[in-house]
Amino acid sequence: MGTRLDPYIHEHDTAEEADVFDHALRERVERARNSTKPRVPHEQVMKDGRALLDAQRAKKVGKRD
Repeated sequence: MGTRLDPYIHEHDTAEEADVFDHALRERVERARNSTKPRVPHEQVMKDGRALLDAQRAKKVGKRD
């Protein structure tokens, strides 16, 4: 068992879990930064997200009737 971390301060139970998470996150960020996929502007992402949420809300309202 690894070094226990204070749950009031740390997101992970042990230092080892925190290290594994940190390593995986850094790898994902590096892959994203090196990606050759076209970038999507923030405004477009927000517009798409709002449309998705609006559609879900409309679907819920329709179920109540």
